[in-house]
Amino acid sequence: MLIENLERLIRDFPGLTATELAERLFGINGYHSRLSAECRLLAYAKRVERRGSGGPGDPYRYFPSKVPR
Repeated sequence: MLIENLERLIRDFPGLTATELAERLFGINGYHSRLSAECRLLAYAKRVERRGSGGPGDPYRYFPSKVPR
């Protein structure tokens, strides 16, 4: 269920960071570390695209995948 909610959120709000996604799903004290792992897995599976260098000035941002499922 988390994966489906996460993919829907990325489709509806492309370009959010894992922290922003966690806040939207779980509130201000969202589970950033857990969501980061889920986002990373989705990106490796090519279900979403991850852009950015991952550093403080250029955090990873998540976008809907352009690869058809």
